[in-house]
Amino acid sequence: MQRIALVFLSALLIFWAFPPSTAASRLRQFYIGSGRMIRTTAEEECRRNYTDLVTVYDHQDNKELTKLLSATRSSGWIGASIGKKSKKWSNGDDVTFDNLTGNCGKTCCATMKADGAWESLQCNQTKHFMCYEKDGGQESYNYSLIHEEKTWFEAQLYCRENHTDLVSIRNDEENNEVKKKREQHNNPFWIGLLVDRVEWADGGQSAYRNWKTQHLDSLDPEAYIGNDGEWQKQSDHEAHPLCYESFIHVSTDEKTWEEALDYCKSNKNTTGLLTIQSQSDQTEIDRELKKTVHNISGPMWVGLRQSRLFGFWIWINGVTVGPWTNWKGGSQPEHLLSHHCGAIEEENGQYKWTDKDCRSKLGVLCEGK
Repeated sequence: MQRIALVFLSALLIFWAFPPSTAASRLRQFYIGSGRMIRTTAEEECRRNYTDLVTVYDHQDNKELTKLLSATRSSGWIGASIGKKSKKWSNGDDVTFDNLTGNCGKTCCATMKADGAWESLQCNQTKHFMCYEKDGGQESYNYSLIHEEKTWFEAQLYCRENHTDLVSIRNDEENNEVKKKREQHNNPFWIGLLVDRVEWADGGQSAYRNWKTQHLDSLDPEAYIGNDGEWQKQSDHEAHPLCYESFIHVSTDEKTWEEALDYCKSNKNTTGLLTIQSQSDQTEIDRELKKTVHNISGPMWVGLRQSRLFGFWIWINGVTVGPWTNWKGGSQPEHLLSHHCGAIEEENGQYKWTDKDCRSKLGVLCEGK
């Protein structure tokens, strides 16, 4: 315990010496390979030199990758390939509730009908659509039915730019809430469910797509980005590898908080327990933990600790908590009720900060070099 106190005191001294970080996304970086090659070689190069071929999560990712390609006047491999058909929500939530009927073909999107049932339609049809936003620190959603005719992919982009995302529905209660919010709109409208065959090399759960129209339903197994930022499928093709490096290290070996502290400091590829400084950081962590390769089932330690003397929470690198936070329940644990060490834990498909007894054995999140 004395050793933890010394570590915490060191963190306080760091905080007093340096102002809080205002870093944006810092936990994932993109890289482009120097030459053109077939897809299997590109995947091998990314895994040897970085983390993997890139998973494209949103329009901003796609623009940054297109910018990387601009100097090459060529195309670039991404981590998407065509595999088994599966359902996914636009925001990455697990599909735990399903009210879908019909099968429109290889790539389908879901609408909600006036009776609350879902219908499978081709994604390039134009419909009105439902967006959502989180209600401040609460666990409820605010729904907005948008009276504009868009394809599912256009609707997804609109919701992400102006709200949070296309609506996802986790249970019958939420289905009824979305049904009520249709505002007497009796025509089917898009919700955030996508059904297609795209799988990502690193196990990522992204429902963002930017296919050229003629390539949307192609079953050619490998995908690349062209100079225009649109995706195409062609197996007998050579392109530059588009790789990424993740600075989030996940260990499912269970440790106490102090053991986790030692583990992250002594590991040759990590610098310490993970700190979360912004919504951008949290988004990257959510994406990492939702990858199928990790199979996360419980809370994970991060570099968050409460002062038993003063009662405030601070990151292990000396940065104080706030103004942006992500506490379970919307507010940080009170001093007398706290167990003093911080973790993140899945709740209703979202990863929230929580406090745990420092002696508990949990998995560990470290920050990579």
